[in-house]
Amino acid sequence: MTQILFPIIAAALFAGCASTKPPLLTAENPASPDAPEGARIAHRSSLHADEITRKGRALLSTAQREQERWDQFGPVSGTPEAPQTAPEAKHEHP
Repeated sequence: MTQILFPIIAAALFAGCASTKPPLLTAENPASPDAPEGARIAHRSSLHADEITRKGRALLSTAQREQERWDQFGPVSGTPEAPQTAPEAKHEHP
C-alpha cells in the first residue's frame, strides 16, 4: 500500500508546483516592478517663507520701527510719569 501511496503523493505535489497560476503582482499593482511610475510632484521647499509669513514679518517690522520712534521722543505729554504705587489694602483684624 505504501508503495502505491508514495508515488501518488509525490506526483500530486509536483503537479501542484507545476500549475500555471497568474502572477501575484500584475502590472497594475503598484508593488510590481513592471508597474508604471506615479506622477512626480515637485514639493516646495519649507525653507522659503510663504505669503502669510511675509505679511506677518512686514507688520512686525512696521511695529518695531514705530516703537523705536516712540522710544526716541519719550512721553507725549512731556511730563514725567508719576510713580505707580499699589493701593494699600486695609485689613480689619478682630
